[in-house]
Amino acid sequence: MADRVFCIDFGSAYTKVALRRDPTADSTLLACRPAGVGEVEFCVPSTVVVDRRGAKPVPEFGDRAAGMLAGGGVDVHTNWKKAIFLAPGARPHQSPLEALLQSPELAELAAKYGVAAGQIGYLNQLVAAARTLVSGPGGRMISAEAQQQTLAATIAAHFFHWLRQQVLEACNKLPATGLKYDSIPVRISVPAFAAPTGGGDPHPGCKLLTDALGKAGWPLHPDTAVVSEPYANAVGVLTKATNAAQKGHIRLGEMFGKGPLITVMKSTADHPVYRALVIDVGAFTTDFAAVTITPADGNDADPDARVGVSQQSIPLGVSDLDERLVAALPKEKGEFLRKASPVDWEDLRPAVYSTGKGYRTAKVGIIGGPADGDAVLGCVESVVNQLTAEASKFVASLPAVPHGALQELILTGGGCSIPAFRDALQGATVGAGLTFVKTHAPDLKKTVGGPPVGKLDVAFARGGSALGGASLYFEPEYA
Repeated sequence: MADRVFCIDFGSAYTKVALRRDPTADSTLLACRPAGVGEVEFCVPSTVVVDRRGAKPVPEFGDRAAGMLAGGGVDVHTNWKKAIFLAPGARPHQSPLEALLQSPELAELAAKYGVAAGQIGYLNQLVAAARTLVSGPGGRMISAEAQQQTLAATIAAHFFHWLRQQVLEACNKLPATGLKYDSIPVRISVPAFAAPTGGGDPHPGCKLLTDALGKAGWPLHPDTAVVSEPYANAVGVLTKATNAAQKGHIRLGEMFGKGPLITVMKSTADHPVYRALVIDVGAFTTDFAAVTITPADGNDADPDARVGVSQQSIPLGVSDLDERLVAALPKEKGEFLRKASPVDWEDLRPAVYSTGKGYRTAKVGIIGGPADGDAVLGCVESVVNQLTAEASKFVASLPAVPHGALQELILTGGGCSIPAFRDALQGATVGAGLTFVKTHAPDLKKTVGGPPVGKLDVAFARGGSALGGASLYFEPEYA
């Protein structure tokens, strides 16, 4: 149990940190960026740069790293979260080249064209010698995935050390409380496919992250150091970061008693169930969470254990759209984007994916404007088709709700600022037969005759997982 806690929502593009300073204090996002820098002060770029141009390598983090270009001794690491959660296979006993040299097909071709068997043998010896040089005598080649994961783990330790400094500086600017912020434990949110399930060994990616946090000086939460991103996001959005307890027990009714849920808890005969479907499109993953609350009849203060959660994370996000765009554009524009800084990408995405006006550059002209319209549309549609299929599949897996149930749709994450993504997710959920009393999303506008909508505040659209992860809801001692 922890009366106070930090929660890190480690994102591929941006990292957010929230603090709950007391059991019943609201969770708050920490402004870890300098004032006036970046669009959102609590979103810290996750980019890490290693500058090798001097006598010693110099690491750079945050906005400084996000503005640097790769090349000439500068290594820029973006989207390295993906490498943390890769699942490296067994180290290969035989490389593709070795398999070819030892294949019967090559032997047949050698015989057909008069290649001496000794020459094939010499080639085998040459490849074996090269392998020994790389991996040592009797060693096995390490997979590319394993190498990427090892590098990402090293980057993580340095990044979290730097992040801890920014967090403590941000805490020192808060109103004086007498708290020792450096002793407050931390938990971190991870994709649902990597989250603990109550038994067995932790996902390798989770262990890499918690080890990196420990090396960086963060004390880990004693009970729940890791929480699922979609679950935390749903809790953060639905509670609006409120924490409530009485006599040592959590008051879920006060925490979740917002909007249509109030109607359900006060009129269980007419509205027996409340469900919120929360979909978060990030850079690396898209997270789905359905929170279903069935209050006990006549108990509008505390639905207690009548909370059910279904959740899923899939490795599909805005970074996939970026990669497809780079490959689809004319060569010179694609090459420009491969070397572009994260800051350039931050400006490009709304101009290309949302407005369609394109991103103006001095070197290659306008990227993603009308001239590139077909390429952009094809990339967006390919990701939209996948999002639609995954959303439909997730909704189909949910248990049916009884007549009179009230449901809300909540779309969060940077990806839901892309109109095509937002519209596709709305269409997929409604097309699967769900009806919503209200839909919440960033930049959402009401249509004539359409259902009620709510513009989701940026704190919850971008920081929901950090706020929810810091919630008292995840403290088992208060259950």
